[in-house]
Amino acid sequence: MPKSTTPKLNDTQLILLSSASQREDGLLVLPESLKASAAKAAVTKLVGLGFLKEVRVKRDQPSWRTDEEERPLGLKLTKAGAAAIQADEETAPDPEQPKRSGRIESGATEPRAGSKKALVLSLLTRPKGATIDDLLSATGWLPHTTRAALTRLRQEGHEFVKSKNADGETVYRAETHPKPRGVKLAG
Repeated sequence: MPKSTTPKLNDTQLILLSSASQREDGLLVLPESLKASAAKAAVTKLVGLGFLKEVRVKRDQPSWRTDEEERPLGLKLTKAGAAAIQADEETAPDPEQPKRSGRIESGATEPRAGSKKALVLSLLTRPKGATIDDLLSATGWLPHTTRAALTRLRQEGHEFVKSKNADGETVYRAETHPKPRGVKLAG
């Protein structure tokens, strides 16, 4: 098997790429919880690797910074970035689904039917839940992409219960009704 030439990315970089791959426009939305210095370091590396590129965006789209003329610049996932996280299958429009237009609702938690996100949620809501291996087999993703997807689902308000099965593997089970976004739970 040939050795991969993809550079090793840390969890923050993987999550940033994964979240951009899940948007129809491919633009990166930086998490509010990410410190500015960590965001700058992660973005600088991803742009340097060609996984993200700076593009002009409209004022209502996610922006990263402004240029010298005070016009907003955003970060867009490139084909190389999608390939780095094996997300190119996710970002391609489903031939059976018409291409969506307009804005994506920020509070939307229901995935598009037939999407990998819907597949992952269906596996996690089974009575027996799903292991990372179950999710890898079903989606064809790499382990880091699968973990990033679980993180993104948590950020969207889905809760997971972790337990061990008879073989000692970690099993994830999702609550069937996600919590509303933006609500912090005590504890």
